[in-house]
Amino acid sequence: MSIQLSVHNGVGTATLNRPESFNSITAKVLTEWEAGIQELADNPEVKVIVLTGAGQAFSAGLDLKTPFDAGDDMPWSQETNPANRLSKALSYATEFIRTLARVSQPTIAAVNGYAIGAGLSFAAACDIRLAAPHAVFSAPFVKLGISGGDLGLSWFLPRIIGLPKATDMILNCREYNAEQALNLGLVTAIEDDVVSAAQAMGEHIGTFEPYAITASKRLLAASLNSSLDAQLNSEATAQILGFFTDTAQALGQQ
Repeated sequence: MSIQLSVHNGVGTATLNRPESFNSITAKVLTEWEAGIQELADNPEVKVIVLTGAGQAFSAGLDLKTPFDAGDDMPWSQETNPANRLSKALSYATEFIRTLARVSQPTIAAVNGYAIGAGLSFAAACDIRLAAPHAVFSAPFVKLGISGGDLGLSWFLPRIIGLPKATDMILNCREYNAEQALNLGLVTAIEDDVVSAAQAMGEHIGTFEPYAITASKRLLAASLNSSLDAQLNSEATAQILGFFTDTAQALGQQ
């Protein structure tokens, strides 16, 4: 399988499992990865989801040896027009990003190596990013003659590091090591054993009231597209509901 799933102490880990190709992608691979993330999201035991890669890479992006729309048994396989086939394949591939971004559980990217191109997009789609000391973050799209807006990167990156730095990274095809990524705000920590650190963080977050975590995640995600008045109203609604959680109710009984 191109993705391996495991659950331990409330943390579901999805390991991108194509180490021989640096966890590179085709549309078919992304449909498998999307199904894996959805399986973890639907598991009531999973409080936090960790995304990482097998081998030396988190993900090196596009598989240069296999056509992106390869596959004889996929929904786009019968398309005879090359443009339509590619367009349909890409529409299915983007569901991986949609699913990763909309799951109710917090998501942590444990970037264990190269996060190149689309691999950078996958990390950016997660709520929190941790990096191994040897991690590399690269946005080479423009250098390859294609758009720097790939699998949500033009949406996520400005929200993480700000529009000016995101513009500089994409238009200049910047490549950053872990220390530079930390200074940029692209990652929040550098960890020698990044997967274990993500597991520990996930277990820590998982000790809190699930409603409080989910509501907070949704409020933070909405904040950049919301007016202050709308955000205050959303916060008030969330707080009212929060007072009825078991944790909040227990405070009133102390």
